[in-house]
Amino acid sequence: MTLDTREARISLQDIADVEKRTREALCYSGSSAIFIMWGVLVACGYAAMTWQPGWARTTWLVISIAGSAATALIIASRMRSRPREARDWRFIGAMVALVIFGAGWSWLLGPVVPRHLMYAFQPSLVMLGMVVAGLWVGRFFAALGLAGLALILIGETMSEPWLRLWMGVVQSGTFIVGGLWLRRIGIAR
Repeated sequence: MTLDTREARISLQDIADVEKRTREALCYSGSSAIFIMWGVLVACGYAAMTWQPGWARTTWLVISIAGSAATALIIASRMRSRPREARDWRFIGAMVALVIFGAGWSWLLGPVVPRHLMYAFQPSLVMLGMVVAGLWVGRFFAALGLAGLALILIGETMSEPWLRLWMGVVQSGTFIVGGLWLRRIGIAR
């Protein structure tokens, strides 16, 4: 059996498409646990902020550090199974930089900026990170980030105490529902 140039090109494109979909599915599967973990952490953060509002800055700083460290550990453990040349730490670096940037500005601006804007800043920064990740690894991340941003903007029309409840449900819910969906469409290892 001989292939002409056109058939060979089509076969190579089909192989590249399968490789892309496989890489996307593996990434989705690996991200599921991270998303669910962040959803639980965010829910705990809002609960702690409701019971001890004076500790909100410290609570969110601790949650950001713990969540970033746990995310880095999950990704690092998954990368061990890859060959050294296939390991790419840019995603972890980008995530850590985004969280440090957001936590730093939240810490500095928290006492000055109106509370409802602080409820929206950090989560919208994380959702923007999801949109950017969607450019790298798959449309689902971009769609989830855009949906989360839209829900955060809707929440900006609410006043206390509903605003805090809305933001807690939207943020943790976006992560948990996204994590469950990623588990459903990903490839388990």
